[in-house]
Amino acid sequence: MILGLLLVFLAAFAGIFGFFLQQGIRTNQQRLEERSAAAAQVVANNAFWIDQLAQQTLRRVDAAIGPQMRDQTRIDLVLEGLPAQAELYVVDQAGGTLFSSVDGADNVSIRDRDYFTQVRDGAPFAMSSLIVSRLTTEPIFVFSKRIERDGRFAGAAMLSFPVDVVRDFWAMLDFEDASTISLVRTDGMLIARFPPTEGPVDLSDLPLFQEYLPETPVGTYTSEASPLDGVARVVSYRLVEGTPIVALASISSQQTWNTFRNGIFAVFLIVSPIVLGLVAGSIWIVRLLYRDAAWGKALEQAIDANNLLFREIHHRVKNNLQSVQSLVALQEMPDGAKRDLRSRLAAMAAMHTHIYEFDSFDDIDAHDYVPSVVNEVVAAYGANLEVVYDIEHLRVDRDHATPLALLLSELVTNSIKYAFQDRAPGKIHVSIKAAGPGRADLVVSDNGVGLSTDGTTPGMGTRLLKGVVAQMSGTYTVTSDDGARFSANVALETSGHTAGI
Repeated sequence: MILGLLLVFLAAFAGIFGFFLQQGIRTNQQRLEERSAAAAQVVANNAFWIDQLAQQTLRRVDAAIGPQMRDQTRIDLVLEGLPAQAELYVVDQAGGTLFSSVDGADNVSIRDRDYFTQVRDGAPFAMSSLIVSRLTTEPIFVFSKRIERDGRFAGAAMLSFPVDVVRDFWAMLDFEDASTISLVRTDGMLIARFPPTEGPVDLSDLPLFQEYLPETPVGTYTSEASPLDGVARVVSYRLVEGTPIVALASISSQQTWNTFRNGIFAVFLIVSPIVLGLVAGSIWIVRLLYRDAAWGKALEQAIDANNLLFREIHHRVKNNLQSVQSLVALQEMPDGAKRDLRSRLAAMAAMHTHIYEFDSFDDIDAHDYVPSVVNEVVAAYGANLEVVYDIEHLRVDRDHATPLALLLSELVTNSIKYAFQDRAPGKIHVSIKAAGPGRADLVVSDNGVGLSTDGTTPGMGTRLLKGVVAQMSGTYTVTSDDGARFSANVALETSGHTAGI
């Protein structure tokens, strides 16, 4: 009986210990994956902003160099806003240097570089993998933009970054020495890595590019041995939206598992007596659960606090806009100009109201957003008319919410002011339909008096209307068919600008 009871106790101990051991392994693996996934998100966000900085800078350079590509004064203005690590180059169609922020660029050739040949052959933008600078002999990666004059290839603008720029990303993640972060092109060519490599690396044969990335743009997997240094890591990857960049965060698992094994050994020594072992194991698990719960509660409180701050900010902006409306109402100016200002302010105030009422701090649903803007404009004029909506559920990002509100305000204002002067209460029809990734077809029409005899409607040809459509990378037409009809194809998201090129 004593032996039997001992065997039973040993079996119970082994079962419970084995259960907790399995749970511990799963928990550690899950934490490694969660930590690497969060780090990959941080790296992807920073990579996105580098890509956006490069594209915006290169666009500014294209505009600044002038028709003859020689305007040094305006290029100097562009240079004032560049990060200290970045270097700018402008070359002609043959690859000859026209301008460089680094001395000696005339002594090297970039004609064979892929970032030059791609834009030369028609690509609007290109991005290199990790390369060694022929000018400074330092490892860099380069963004380039095609420059056209009179519809023909005239040269390229290029912005280079040292690969060491990712060191700052790595530092903010509080990684162990054996953990790494990387930026890789979608074709498998390494762009930058920290800790750095000795030179360019082709990773296209790895499972990441052969199996995982083709299935899903975001994921996590375990690498038993890195092809660069042989270290086992948990790897999270994330395709940076709208770019050819894959962000990687790789956490070394060896140190974590060594720590875990040492903990198991220590627990085993401490719990040699079965009862003490069971008690110690239970306390350990309870403490882990309490700690996880505390972390989860703290994170939830932080999220709630952030949402509250965002709501408060947008609420105050809306209140400030309403205060401006009140000040406008007190100013001595023509009634028409006063109503125009109030309608535009009402449209922008409606945007902020929509954001904090629906907690839409990142993206807005056009189906709910557009009516709230249009209704504010109609109310600002006190117009007696019917508005018919035909709006799909489309995303409007924060960079396009205000331009869309101003565009709708201008169009509806024109209809109210000019379409129904001598008619019974009229009707305005607002339609938004998807037209490709990040883009939409916008139609605003009325059953009013139509266009004037010279082919325009008062207010339709204003600088504001053209400027807002251009800001949304769009085109538009105005026709007369039983009333005025405005049709436009515009971007509702940042990705829509690339789709519209």
